Amino acid sequence: MKQLLAYFILSVLISCAPALERGNWEEEPYNALSKLLSDGSLKGGYAVFDCDNTAILHDVTHTLMVYQIENLEFAEAVDYKFLCGLPRTDFILDDLGLTAEQMGSHLYGQYVHLKELLSGGKTLDDIHSESEYLDFRAGFLAFYKAIGRNYDYDVLCLWEPMLFYGLPKEVAVKSLEYWLSQGRAWNEEWVSPDGRFKGVAEKGIVISQDMKNLMASLRRAGITPYICSASPEWLVEALACTPANGLGFRPDEVYGVRFCETRYEEAYEQPFLEGKVACINTYIAPLHDNREPAMVAGDSSGDIAMLTSFEGMRIGLIMNQGRGGEIEMLANIKDGRYVSQTVVIDYERI
Repeated sequence: MKQLLAYFILSVLISCAPALERGNWEEEPYNALSKLLSDGSLKGGYAVFDCDNTAILHDVTHTLMVYQIENLEFAEAVDYKFLCGLPRTDFILDDLGLTAEQMGSHLYGQYVHLKELLSGGKTLDDIHSESEYLDFRAGFLAFYKAIGRNYDYDVLCLWEPMLFYGLPKEVAVKSLEYWLSQGRAWNEEWVSPDGRFKGVAEKGIVISQDMKNLMASLRRAGITPYICSASPEWLVEALACTPANGLGFRPDEVYGVRFCETRYEEAYEQPFLEGKVACINTYIAPLHDNREPAMVAGDSSGDIAMLTSFEGMRIGLIMNQGRGGEIEMLANIKDGRYVSQTVVIDYERI
């Protein structure tokens, strides 16, 4: 009798438990997500998340680049003078006043000298106070920004991961572990001593308890979450598929950009911009009777295509950092279908 009573009480508690813990969710997204999770007709369906600044706070690709800069940990990218992935290197880059070839050679020379100082007995802390290092780190981020402004998006999505070419995966894992251990995400402005170069370094990676709870709640509701990211697939897997990180993904639930040596892998729908839609339709939808995603989550213009291409989508969740543009327009529709969750990142000037 006592066992039956205990079972009854447990059943009542489970049935009364919220579909999603409230946590830090704002009212509009919380209500929409709770409604989605309570809809039994969506069982067997799926949800698609961007990775960077959506499933996590900050960008796995950018933070690895920053880690490489701070630790002087580049591999074969140095042999290419940091130019691998750029189709042309002979025109003046806006906001930089140099060609990519000139900037790559400049950074190459500085990097080689800084590595010589390191091998000669200087510590990283010593080197970090050198004016040449301060110029190198600011110049590197200025180059990154210039590539984003002067080349097509697919070029940036190739160039930045090519900085990891030949890099032991252990270094990438150390980067993830280091940034996660900081317990916060923040931005630093890096300016060269003479003021010529400057850029913003993203530091820290945060996986919120709210996002961990959402992923677990989706799975309990019979809705499979997937990641569709413009970051390298192997790097996203290293973060999202590590049990201790709490997102709970399997490798076959993660789709990112794939490479063959120094080029994009052919015959694969690369998931950036409209490619995210093609990736969903080609690889994910067939696993769910060709249904459209019940939910899509993103944070930037790179996610617009997948947020707006599925008429059957119930929720378009926007992790809103106030970026402006079309993503901000979606966030402000307030139609019950598109919902916005405010995201704030610390900012430091150093």
